[in-house]
Amino acid sequence: MGRPRLLPWALRLLLCLLPAGTLGAGSHLSLLYHITAVSSPDQGTPNFWVSGWLGPQQYLSYSSRRNEAEPYGAWIWEDQVSWYWEKETMDLRSKQQLFLQALSLLGQGSYTLQGLLGCELDANNASVPTATFALNGEDFMSFDPKQGNWSGDWPEALTIGSKWQQQAEVVSSEKAFLLTSCPQRLLGHLERGRGNLEWKEPPSMRLKARPSTPGFSLLTCSAFSFYPPELQFRFLRDGLAAGVGSGGLGPNGDGSFYAWSSLTVKSGDEHHYRCVVQHAGLAQPLVVTLDSPAASSSVFVVGIVVSLLLLVALAAGGAVVWRRMKSGRPGPWIFLRGDDISTLLPTPGLPQDADPQDTNAFPATA
Repeated sequence: MGRPRLLPWALRLLLCLLPAGTLGAGSHLSLLYHITAVSSPDQGTPNFWVSGWLGPQQYLSYSSRRNEAEPYGAWIWEDQVSWYWEKETMDLRSKQQLFLQALSLLGQGSYTLQGLLGCELDANNASVPTATFALNGEDFMSFDPKQGNWSGDWPEALTIGSKWQQQAEVVSSEKAFLLTSCPQRLLGHLERGRGNLEWKEPPSMRLKARPSTPGFSLLTCSAFSFYPPELQFRFLRDGLAAGVGSGGLGPNGDGSFYAWSSLTVKSGDEHHYRCVVQHAGLAQPLVVTLDSPAASSSVFVVGIVVSLLLLVALAAGGAVVWRRMKSGRPGPWIFLRGDDISTLLPTPGLPQDADPQDTNAFPATA
């Protein structure tokens, strides 16, 4: 791939100005597009879709059903330049045409073609491009933007790569996308979406028990609507370490995450156990018990404060509208447009005893 291309001086300066902890130790900020095209889509699902990610946050969604790139989660509030989403749309429509063309070259059969395209900052704040491709879940091809060619050992890589190689505009477009557009967009998001990257949302917690095998119960400690995704569980029995359990992590539709961890204990012994959770949004580890179904008191208090502020804002807004209408001027209105894109891929499963109403109402999108 050669020597990484240095980012513009403005991006390196901006990185120096970011607060400590925005880019954690050993973590690199990346802008990546997860692209999927299928030759035989299920009924009601698109044949092409994309999710754009800034680090662990999804910020973009696109599918062949809408043919428009749109902000996702907390990034709908980002103050972007007017032409930004038009440019994203144009680029992803080109990717759509390219990927569907590649599927048509493979002939009969059911195929899933995926791509991971984007750029990442290394420890020296240099932009390292990424362009790898998978066919039916297996890596088979990569693109070198320095050399401008696709390579891979599979016959399918030769078929697709040689076809794309014959199109000079495709080679030029992909090189520009990875070496210029991606670093520039990363700079723009660092400038305009800084608050999203620094976002810390503490988890709302719950500890439940349910019967398991005869003589045993399953304790499940669940964390809802938190960010960043790094979170640690551990169980205590009468104050002594009892293990970390086993569980999983999944995304919500608003950019936050949910997670759970389960531990098998003897029946009748459940109340001897506590769940302890550590997270960047918590000032100190939070202890969760079976007697506290909504254990995140800080979240509860914040919810009350936010509700009061919203009531004050609504009252003030109502007064403004009333005064404007009384003086003969039209009242200000806000219109929200619904999104008719359905779930493209299955949402990661919740534990059987998790309460769906505690999770975010939006579906996760791959």
